[in-house]
Amino acid sequence: MVRSKKYISILASILIVFVFAACENYLGGDTNQDPNRVFEDDIGLDALLPPVLVSTSEAHYNVAFTFSRYAQHISFTSDIAQEETQLTGAWTEIYLTTLNNLDVMEEKATEAGASHYLGIVKVMQAYNLSLATHAWENIPWSNAFEDGEFSPSYDTQEQIYSDIQTLLNDGIAELQKSTSGDGPGSDDLIYGGDISKWIKTAYALKARNAIHLTGKGAVSAANNALSALSNAYTDNADDFQVAYNTDKNLNPWHTSGYLAAQTGNPAPDHADQLIDMMNGETYPEEDPRLPIIASNGGAAEYYGSESGNHGVNQDAPDNSSNTAFTDETFHSRADAPIIMMTYAEMKFIEAEAAFLRDNSGNAMATGASQQAYDAYMDGIQANMDKLGVSESERDDYMSEPSVDVGPGNLTMELIMKEKFKALFLNPEVYNDYRRYDWDNAIFKDLELPANHNPQLNGEWIQRAVYPSSELSRNSEEVRKAQKDIGTPMWFYN
Repeated sequence: MVRSKKYISILASILIVFVFAACENYLGGDTNQDPNRVFEDDIGLDALLPPVLVSTSEAHYNVAFTFSRYAQHISFTSDIAQEETQLTGAWTEIYLTTLNNLDVMEEKATEAGASHYLGIVKVMQAYNLSLATHAWENIPWSNAFEDGEFSPSYDTQEQIYSDIQTLLNDGIAELQKSTSGDGPGSDDLIYGGDISKWIKTAYALKARNAIHLTGKGAVSAANNALSALSNAYTDNADDFQVAYNTDKNLNPWHTSGYLAAQTGNPAPDHADQLIDMMNGETYPEEDPRLPIIASNGGAAEYYGSESGNHGVNQDAPDNSSNTAFTDETFHSRADAPIIMMTYAEMKFIEAEAAFLRDNSGNAMATGASQQAYDAYMDGIQANMDKLGVSESERDDYMSEPSVDVGPGNLTMELIMKEKFKALFLNPEVYNDYRRYDWDNAIFKDLELPANHNPQLNGEWIQRAVYPSSELSRNSEEVRKAQKDIGTPMWFYN
């Protein structure tokens, strides 16, 4: 990867700062400087933080748009399902914008002794590296931002996992320091300068990455996740998300899922794997979240698109799907947030971790402790509350015999069923699929999509390929790092 000059990515970010903070006339009157360049020395930490948060949410969306298709949350026009993807937009957001600007922020925060900013930098570096490694596996990091380095090496995923933990530990240490007026305020678009929530976010990411390693040792992964969860989110108010608005800063799912369809352009809709899990087809209960996340135009039944066969549902009277994103469905409202990590997710991680601990790592067991069961039920409630399900509908659903099974009948299938729904449009679901090897003893009725990519020989896709721009810039390192799209990654293999 060729490192772009710092002033280039900062200039792009300053434009975002203008949008979000309504800044005026940033560039001054030194006529000896190029007016088209913004240099890092001229920019404060408070101006750099908003674009870093926004570009991270955009990267999250870019990854989710593709990986939600692989996980059968959504369906999109394509001749071949599970096709090769480069995720070029995500690579650009992560490397050329976010991590580049975080590198500048790290230098500035260190020089200024601004420990809270520095702690946020470490957490955001960790989050972006986590997004990147779960998309491409081996990625540039250890020497990617060294001055004069234009062909950085690719670190292994195992090394990236270690570096993420170091970043989070260091970030927590910085965030826990006492300061006097050096921290963020309104420039923190996520938490408004509430440092306690950033500490919880660091622990939440620790818990998420810990549970990823069930394939390396389920009980140890579970114990590590449970340890981190004790300091992570405690309610929905802690959720890690970036808000959008109805003016110029529209939620990208609103743009791609709703506005695109209104203008005759290709647009995603809901996959039948998701819809059938909620409409009473796969499971006996009907889920009150369904009309909140999907519209069927007032029809009597919901029919999702068959994965790999966009717009088709052979069970529908006219063989067509009828679900859509609208300007009122929860995730595609113009002002909906991009949701990256949630309290509900933490409860499902706790449920899984306690289940594995209780059953000596056996994911196919039945029954677990009260802790596992309570976390499973709390995760359902947290997500329903976040989506605005009425208390009566929520309680009716949670008291259904097929949902409220009791600790002795809890299964990994039930935990993952509810996590799958609660993490709609979150690429973390794809990580769950991969680490449990797409097992339909856990993911009920999961099947390879129609028109499956013949390159995969009947296997599931496991990764993105590196962007062609990266291949042209850093071809030797890319060729060493690239693997076949059906090759499992280190974290679950």
